[in-house]
Amino acid sequence: MTAVALPPAGASPSGTVPDAPRGDLDGRGRLVVADRVVERIAAQAAAEVDRATGSPRRLLGVAVGSAEDRPQVDARVDWPVATVSVVMSVAWPAPVLEVTEQVRRHVAERLSALAGVRTAGVDIRVTALPGPRSRDRRVS
Repeated sequence: MTAVALPPAGASPSGTVPDAPRGDLDGRGRLVVADRVVERIAAQAAAEVDRATGSPRRLLGVAVGSAEDRPQVDARVDWPVATVSVVMSVAWPAPVLEVTEQVRRHVAERLSALAGVRTAGVDIRVTALPGPRSRDRRVS
């Protein structure tokens, strides 16, 4: 009995595969990560840091909504580098500098791990320092 080895699918009769991986990345395509995806990853990463919260929206100088939301993030990606801006609050009495450094570091780590994007900078603007909320409200 004689066995005949068939060439792999897509191979030419000579046995070579035309799209076989080469040592370089030329011609393989590329991955594009939208700015909005980077913004969402960064917002979630910032919210994962203890004592970092979202910043309430303001209407005519009055806070509207809750600071419990995720921080607001704007990102610009020039592949593979992103510039990220975060608007957030820091829960009082936490040290603002310590919390913002943790946010900056965590956002950079998560963007690198999840999207393969390096950060050129993470700019952070702290707009509020909300104190602990009292669950017992007094009515007079």
